[in-house]
Amino acid sequence: MKIAQIVSTYPPYAGGMGNVVANLAEQLSLDRHEVTIITPRYKSSDLTFLQSSYRIERISTFLRYGKAAILLQLFWKLRHYDIIDLHLPFLGSAWILYILKKIYRHQVPLVVHYHMDLFGRNWFYRKIFGLQQGLISTKIKAADKIIVASQDYLVNSRLREIYKTDPDKFVVIPFGVDTERFFPQPKDPTLVQRYDLADEQVILFVGALDDAHYFKGVNYLLKAFALLVREKTRLIIVGEGNLRQVYQDLAVEYDLADKVIFTGFVPDAQLAKYYNLADVVVLPSIDGSEAFGMVILEAMACGCPVVASDLPGVREVLGYNQFGLLSKPKNPEILMKRVERLLIDQAFAKKMSQDALARIRAEYAWPVVTAKLVKLYEEVIAIEKSSKKI
Repeated sequence: MKIAQIVSTYPPYAGGMGNVVANLAEQLSLDRHEVTIITPRYKSSDLTFLQSSYRIERISTFLRYGKAAILLQLFWKLRHYDIIDLHLPFLGSAWILYILKKIYRHQVPLVVHYHMDLFGRNWFYRKIFGLQQGLISTKIKAADKIIVASQDYLVNSRLREIYKTDPDKFVVIPFGVDTERFFPQPKDPTLVQRYDLADEQVILFVGALDDAHYFKGVNYLLKAFALLVREKTRLIIVGEGNLRQVYQDLAVEYDLADKVIFTGFVPDAQLAKYYNLADVVVLPSIDGSEAFGMVILEAMACGCPVVASDLPGVREVLGYNQFGLLSKPKNPEILMKRVERLLIDQAFAKKMSQDALARIRAEYAWPVVTAKLVKLYEEVIAIEKSSKKI
């Protein structure tokens, strides 16, 4: 198959949606499918090139604001693919795909990966995102199929009304994790020495620290850590962004400067070593912008116990407290208690992480996930071909 994956952001930009697309492209190309990733060129240094056996095409934007962009080139670039996979949210260009579908009818098989609702960190962005969300939600029905990562998120998202009226349009296919890169291994002695972690228990957060990822809840994690009365415990925050200094200042304010380690950017190839340092991995997100939690998949694949916010989608990955502990969003006291339980009751934490690891390998390994996606692509293409004959 010739497959176009369209996404608003892509590595090296740090974000779950781009990483999902990169992994999908890698797996699809291993299955001998011809994959092109189409994404905006936000900087002149963003180049179009062939990576492994798939193509990354970064194209210039007609208009853009932040990570919203209009790619008029989509009107003529997409007619010769077997299937198009649009990853939402993608403000600006989602409309183009809708128009294409209406113009070309059965010539453009289209599936949509719906990653998350848009919320915004203040009233202005919430207003803008709410308007855009409503417009996109009414047009998303033009897609042949809509893919969501969990049933839990679907029935709690802004797509729920569309789902009620047209449930057959929706398919649940989770995101995956590279179990050949993320797996249990001994603590890296170099990192233990670098961060002075001998005899220390480690709480780990991994995520971007920029405005776009305001919802990660790092401020609540720092407050929870300040409430944790436990010696020989360190908090490691992996990530980079314009909010890093804000969080560093907050750590100083809470008198945690000597107990919180900000590593800055860590390459993907090194992340597994950091997960394997951790006694607990925490995802303290605050709203539905966190719809799944790739970080918790990676942590679970490394055999790390997890605490995450009780949010739609996230809680399904954790099996509603079966494979990790859930904490009420924006509540540092409860978050601290969940983390403390895993630090103290190590037998309980080990059993939970072992169960989680078995589930990851059976249900969330990328080859398992990609096989489901390929089957869906083939079904959509077959339906489109039969429709042309009518």
